[in-house]
Amino acid sequence: MHRLTIRRNGRLLGHFDSDTPWAQEAVGEVAQQLSPAQGFELTYQVAQTERRIVESSPQGMRVLSIEHHFVSTDIPH
Repeated sequence: MHRLTIRRNGRLLGHFDSDTPWAQEAVGEVAQQLSPAQGFELTYQVAQTERRIVESSPQGMRVLSIEHHFVSTDIPH
């Protein structure tokens, strides 16, 4: 999981998350469109680990939720 946090003039606008095989490339493409000259501030993070909550029943196991733990790194170019 790759995450790009997007702020403009100090205000949080949101996150772009990608979990595709080309996620690093996708984040790089989005980042290129958001220029610092236009007031955008970007933070790039990659999930290093994850925590899963699972349910076990007679029908089997199922994942109830996944919590990713991110670390910051340089934005791909």
